[in-house]
Amino acid sequence: MEIVLLIILIVLVVALFVVSYMKKKKYNTELSQMRSELKIGDKVMTDTGVVGEVVDSYTEDEYTYFVLRTGKGNNIGYFTVHANAIYYVYGKEEKATTQKVVVKAPTETKKEDKKDIADEPKSNENSATNESTENENKESTDSDKKKNKK
Repeated sequence: MEIVLLIILIVLVVALFVVSYMKKKKYNTELSQMRSELKIGDKVMTDTGVVGEVVDSYTEDEYTYFVLRTGKGNNIGYFTVHANAIYYVYGKEEKATTQKVVVKAPTETKKEDKKDIADEPKSNENSATNESTENENKESTDSDKKKNKK
């Protein structure tokens, strides 16, 4: 009994490591793809939280570096970061996942318009059934009158 529990525990621990490894591998491939698609003008965030715009990139000693411009107004600064320091690119996911939804405001109707709508029959089917019931009622009243005369 104890051996079965030990085997189940080992299988669960191994499964946890495998799932963790697969998620990490997927995340790393997405990051490397994002970094390879960077171009001048992209707004990025580094892993330390610095936000800037890519103004230049170069490769030195088999490593890729990006020059970022950060700051506003008179406080603009430039610095160089390794490609692996780029953590997030603004606007890449937002464009792919968001869709514009246009919601039109309902048109307001005047009280007079509402009266006219209420007075009109709702559909042709309702008017047809109303006419047929009126005709049946007339026929039944006519037959009743004839019976009363006799």
